[in-house]
This record gives sequence, C-alpha cells and structure tokens, in this order.
Amino acid sequence: MSEEGSKHIVHFLPHNVSTEVVKGTTILEAAIRCGVGIRSVCGGKGLCGKCRVIVRRGRVETRKSDLIKPEEVAKGYALACLTRIVENVVIEVPIESQIGRPKLQSSVALPSVRPRSLVRWEAFSLHDINNVFSKYSPGTSVLEKLSEFMKRDVQKVFAILNDARRRVVDVSEDEKGLYGLAVDIGTTKVAVALVDIAKGRVLDTASEFNKQLMYGEDIISRIRFALDRKDGLKELQKVVVDTINTVVDVLCKRCKVSREDVYMVTVAGNTAMTYLFVGLNPYPLIKSFKERADVPRTPYWLETRDIGLNVNRNADVYVLPCAGRFLGGDVVGDVITSGLNFSKEPALLIDIGTNTEVVIGCKDWFLGTTAPAGPAFEGWGLTHGVRAVAGAVESIVIDPKTCKAIYRTIDNAKPIGICGSGYIDLLAQLFVNGLIDIFGKFYKDCGCSYIRKGEKGYEYVVIPAEDSGTGKDIVVTEEDLYNIIDSKSSVCSAIAILLKKMLITVYDVKRVYVCGAFGNYLNLNSAMTIGMIPEFTGAKIEYIGNGSLGGAILTLLSEDYRAEAERVAKLLAPVELMLDPDFMEEYQAGFMLPGKRELFPTWRDASRGIKPWRPPS
Repeated sequence: MSEEGSKHIVHFLPHNVSTEVVKGTTILEAAIRCGVGIRSVCGGKGLCGKCRVIVRRGRVETRKSDLIKPEEVAKGYALACLTRIVENVVIEVPIESQIGRPKLQSSVALPSVRPRSLVRWEAFSLHDINNVFSKYSPGTSVLEKLSEFMKRDVQKVFAILNDARRRVVDVSEDEKGLYGLAVDIGTTKVAVALVDIAKGRVLDTASEFNKQLMYGEDIISRIRFALDRKDGLKELQKVVVDTINTVVDVLCKRCKVSREDVYMVTVAGNTAMTYLFVGLNPYPLIKSFKERADVPRTPYWLETRDIGLNVNRNADVYVLPCAGRFLGGDVVGDVITSGLNFSKEPALLIDIGTNTEVVIGCKDWFLGTTAPAGPAFEGWGLTHGVRAVAGAVESIVIDPKTCKAIYRTIDNAKPIGICGSGYIDLLAQLFVNGLIDIFGKFYKDCGCSYIRKGEKGYEYVVIPAEDSGTGKDIVVTEEDLYNIIDSKSSVCSAIAILLKKMLITVYDVKRVYVCGAFGNYLNLNSAMTIGMIPEFTGAKIEYIGNGSLGGAILTLLSEDYRAEAERVAKLLAPVELMLDPDFMEEYQAGFMLPGKRELFPTWRDASRGIKPWRPPS
C-alpha cells in the first residue's frame, strides 16, 4: 500500500468510538463518518472556531488559525475541519464542541379536528378486484400478494387505499392497525409524531438533532455541500432520513407499533430542508438574492421505498407545499395549526428558530417574511454561545444590588455556555440594571466588579471559571452584545415591515401566535425589553409550540386541512426582507435599544429613565 493511500485509526473520546480513514482525512470528516457529533457552524470552512478538539495521541497536520491561541496549540488544541490525520490518533472532543444532548420541542397545541384521512382500510372480495383496480392502481408488491391470496383461495381481502393518489398501498387478510407519521424537519432538529389514523389521535412524539448539523449548522453551508460534492445532495437526503428513522424506531418501540403498519407520512420543513429531503437541486434558492426565487407552491408526493424511510415500503409521503424561497411548509403548518387562516381580523404569527418567520393575515390574505436572525441565537459568533443542550444557560436574572448573574441551566448541569434564550435574558437584564447603555456598550466606570477589560474589549463575567463546566470563565463581550442586537433588530424589522405594508399599528394587533421551539422557551418580556418583539399592548399572546409538526399532523389526519394547507401556500405573499426598500431603515432603528417609539409606545420612553448602575452606599 502506498503511503498516500495508507489508512489510519481515529479514536474519539469521550465517545470511545473508532473509525478507519485514509491518510489526509480531516478530523471533522472522520467524526461525520462514525457519527460523532462535533459542532460545525460554518460547515468546515475554518471560520467559526466551534469544532475545537484536542489531539491526545498521534501526529496530525493542521492549518494555522487565529481562532486557536498559541498556548492552546501547545496543549494539543486544533480545529477539526483544518486538521488532517497522518497516523493513528486519539482525539478528545471537549464538552463545548460536542453537539450534545438536546432540549427539543415536539409538543404542539392542536385545534380540534374531525379525522378524514387520505388513507383508509376497505374490505372487498377477490371477485370484486377489477372494480377496485378501475379506481385505484396497484403496486407490484400488491399484485404479488393478491396472486398468493388467489392461490390459497382467500375470499375476503382488506386493502389500504390512498384516495388522494388513487393507489392501493397494501393488501392483507386481516384489518391491521392503521398508523401514520408526521415529521417536522428543522434546520437544527427533527420532530416526529406517531399517529393512530383510525382513531385520529397522536400516540407519542419524539425529537432528535438533525444529523445534517455535522455538514454545517446554517442552511447555506448545507446547500453548498449539496452543490459542491459529488452525490452531496444524496448524502444530505440520506442523513436526514437516517435521523427520522432513528426517531421512528424509538416511537414504534415505545408504542408497540409495527413499522409495517405505518402507511402514510406527512412532512413539513422550511424550503431548503424540503428541497434537501425531496432530493431537489437547491441551487435556485441561492442563485441570486437580488431576485425573487421561483419556488413551486404545490406539495410533493414520494414513496418511502424510494428514499429509505423505515416504514411500510409502499407508504406514501406527502410533503407540505412551500410558499417562497424562505417560507416553507413549516410556515404553512404554523398558519393552519394556529388558526390564523380562519381569523376574521388580522393576526400576527412569529416562529422563532434558526430563521425567524413572520406572517400577518386573516382568512382571506397572508403576508409573510423571514428574518435571518438564527445564527446568533444558536450560538454562532458569540464567545460562549451554545445550542440548547444540557449545561446551556437558558435563563438569567441579574441581582440589582450586586450585579451578579443568577442563572438556570438545562438539566441543571454545570454551565458550558449560553444558549439563545439565555442571551436574550442577559441583554435585557444588563439594560434594565443600567450596566449597558442604549447602544449595548458597558458603563465601564459604573463600579460593577463583574465588568472588566478582556482580550476582545470590555466584558461581563456571567459565570466564573470555578463554577463552570469548562473550567473557564463564561463571559459576554461587547462584540457578543452587538451580534445579539444585530439579530434582534433583524427580527423586529421583519415585523415592522409587514405592519407598515398593511397600514397596521401595534394597537391594531389583537392576537399574536408564538410558534417554534425557541419561542416556547423565550421570555417574551425580555424579548420586548431589548426590542426584539414590538410592544403589542392590547394583544392576546398564544403559545402554539411546534406549529410545523402540528401542520404535518393535521394534514395527516384530515383531507380538509390538507386542502387548507395548499390554499394557504398559494395565497401567502412572500416579502423578501433584503429586497424591501424599508428594510435598512427599520433594521438600523433597532440598534438603539429598544427601537422605534411607534413599536414600543410606552417602553421606549420609560427606558430612557434608566440610570447607570452604582454600588449601594
């Protein structure tokens, strides 16, 4: 074997997982190969610094990066995406670089629904087979089963019929269980509901991180992977299907349901996730951001055997339609789950996630847009930003007397960093306690002992090293605060532009629907305090939960809701934020906390009365 083609063993700690790779393979590629989750926000381009690993044994070749300090290099630290394997190695993935154990949202507040599913059982005699086939087309496996029944002179046969596609999905001698799956494919997470179609009820739900995360935590990185790599699109499709199959196995075992009895699957996801799941070329989505993308507004039909879903191989897959480049089936699901599409008066819907979708409308019209705000809320670009995993700080209150941060972590684990909801709380608390000014700058001479000069300028110590799970101080810098303000301004500008286009004020909105996993854990008071969500003084706030999953469940159970989803997709008018002439004005207004007076009619003036913090006398 030539030296160039030689193979070496990579062993990952603390996972105790090994894999054999060809010399020159990066550590990140090796991790993906054996399923070890290493954070890779930028998709392996060496830009984010989140894939830090420690080379414990063996020799590697690594490109120099300013994201790794010289003293850390001496301790074996390297970026997994820039480090190639040249001999057998042992690699430790520190806790802050692990994808981790997720805190995922799979619950949803569903409206009452009269079950009228696309699939159903129907009994018939073999003598009536021609009548059935005149209305429904059989698959090859169905004909094989019927041939076997005829040989055994079976008199009565039960058929699973798909009325929408006019297909005979399966046949059996007995009327078995009739189950379906509803799937929400998020950029970060995948949620699945196992549904008893015959009884019209959800049996159980479960979630998992989308394994595509290892190819990049943002959508653009994954699209680039799909376009730049041979079979990259197929690989990404396989990975998300594998994620779904993992969750399905858990659900079926928990509910004691055979996967063979799952005859229908409905799927909702943002437009990019929809393309990658269906196997469509995603290039049109990024071809030009100066022009509108031509996205079909029709649903997609697939068969499970063609994509590898581990259920009945003849089952049909219905993918909710998209409404634009950034408005996918997930938003359509949000709308029909919330009931905004039945509202007589205008209502506002906001789904806060990796991207934030905003829809305003009623039963006759819908206007929607997307704010690219998620990366900061998911930890990208923040010194100690992490996803919502065990050990992430999810809520913070600052003691007004001592300035000390009082925090809560997910699973009460030792803190390893701060997730999105924690950062929003933190910015709000720094503001109301007079530790930062309206531009997010620290009051450096206020006398707070937790504010200090750091490597990147002034910072606030949230958690000292002795209390953290990483052995390092967990801090928030002025640069971090700028990135959070940047993200929150993007969200607020999306809402402001839709209000402006429809000549609606914050006083006119009487109902606000909050969807998505992030929105479910978000402290709305903190979000309003920093100017992320306008001050809707007279509105009723309703938490929907995972509306995308809700839309998948509703379209699985009801043909009426399927038709409604397709109606919403056709009516929903997309507003592309970056192309809107008002975007820059609204966006820049948010950089002065909290934002415009018309969006924060009482809080903006009240906030000007906040004085810089001073130590108690």
